[in-house]
Amino acid sequence: MDPAALLKEHILRLAQKLPAAPQIFSRLSLMLNDVNADLDKIANLISIDTGLTARVLRMSNSVFFRGASPVQSLDEAINRIGFREIHKMVGMAMTEQIYANGLPAYRMNAKQVWENSVATALAMESIANEAGYDAQAAYTLGILRQVGKLVLGRILEKEQPGAVCPDDIDVLSWERARLNITNHEAAAYIFQSWKLPPRLCAGMRFQHEPEEHPEEGPEGAQLHLAGWVVSALGIGTQSESALWELNSDRLDLAQVSEEFMQSCVNNIQAELDSLKAQMA
Repeated sequence: MDPAALLKEHILRLAQKLPAAPQIFSRLSLMLNDVNADLDKIANLISIDTGLTARVLRMSNSVFFRGASPVQSLDEAINRIGFREIHKMVGMAMTEQIYANGLPAYRMNAKQVWENSVATALAMESIANEAGYDAQAAYTLGILRQVGKLVLGRILEKEQPGAVCPDDIDVLSWERARLNITNHEAAAYIFQSWKLPPRLCAGMRFQHEPEEHPEEGPEGAQLHLAGWVVSALGIGTQSESALWELNSDRLDLAQVSEEFMQSCVNNIQAELDSLKAQMA
């Protein structure tokens, strides 16, 4: 087997060893695309992971979602807040769970990864709404953007202990030099193994050069612009900051205007601040 195939196999093996939460979230995203989605099946899917279930129930009882009485079950939580919000909540809970130790190789602690992931998801949702695309799928792509770093970080921890991406080198060059693969390429492999829609896989894979693959749809450009928003908010990483560019080709592919993107920065900051305050 050639080295590239061996590396892909290694990445997918490690992805299988992740907590169940990301795959549950991915399956939930697909399930909710069905207009006849069944509440019991959704609750049963989430309850596979007891840690994820506990986080979802805790979030359901936060100031942001709490009703007159505390939520005591997943069925009750789903009934109270609805499918759309339970999807977002599971995504946030998943992020909190799987990045509990942060991403040390990328100089990100758990809080920074959570804020970065949630802000990316919120920006993707906003961009998709503006462009007339599926906001739920966009949210899914945004909140899972860091999963490739999670797996590559585990490879580095085992094979190159102490390796940390310098701030003065772009992360893609550093990953390529260290592992001969980048985090977004690794994430695209993982997405495929989770049977996520091809457009989401392509969006992840081509987020840094979307104009070279216009036939793959707008998701790559939209994810790139969401990364630009997060960087503008100051919650990205130094090693990624030079990668994001707000140019006409990417705006056209994403089907949004520069004016919208500039306003998006303030809107996402306000939404993120409100979310953090209400869930505290």
